[in-house]
Amino acid sequence: MKYQIEVAGVNSLLLRFSDQVDQELIAKIGVACEALRKALNPMLIELVPSYTTLLLTYDLLKADDQSIHQGIRTVLDGLTVESKAIPEVNRIELPVCYDLELAPDLEALSQRLDLSISEIIQLHSEREYSVFAIGFSPGFGYLGELDERLQVPRLATPRTAVPRGSVAIAELNTAVYPQETPGGWWLIGQCPLLMFDAERASPCLFKVGDRVKFSPISRAEYEVFGDRL
Repeated sequence: MKYQIEVAGVNSLLLRFSDQVDQELIAKIGVACEALRKALNPMLIELVPSYTTLLLTYDLLKADDQSIHQGIRTVLDGLTVESKAIPEVNRIELPVCYDLELAPDLEALSQRLDLSISEIIQLHSEREYSVFAIGFSPGFGYLGELDERLQVPRLATPRTAVPRGSVAIAELNTAVYPQETPGGWWLIGQCPLLMFDAERASPCLFKVGDRVKFSPISRAEYEVFGDRL
């Protein structure tokens, strides 16, 4: 398994596996993450996988620079996706309501992309997405890649507050906002499920490498989901 180790902080290292994003690379990073977690767990504080990298933060009271580098090399040298079981990939279906009252950018996006609203909904919901990274805020998953006909730059002026559950698109990705935060993505719907819940055994609804598909629901169905939540 090819990789480079870069210093990212006093007790953080960035493992870079490639500069090109693809599904095979996501699987490779998932294998590396699980292997390192099992072998180095007593020394680790956090492992954060992303598109092409894996950020490793370790406890300075339990490991020094030399021992953590050696531990990484021992685990990863010779490790391949084929030689280790690929971590289980969950397939998650997210209900989303594309009602215009819950999708403030859908009409403007329709004009910009020269697509009807129904075409945007179809293109967005018919594809299965990979979770490429978790970041920006707890539970915020970068899901990709969008159909090229939906790829659009971020808003020129970000909103100061995007409601929790907002389904959004920007550039190559789509996402669901887990909390109310500022944001510059185009809002095309609302998902009634919680992306992040600190009381769950696994607070994030999904992890890097999982697969996500959006399922259109009516406004009435959305309200029922909300009442249950």
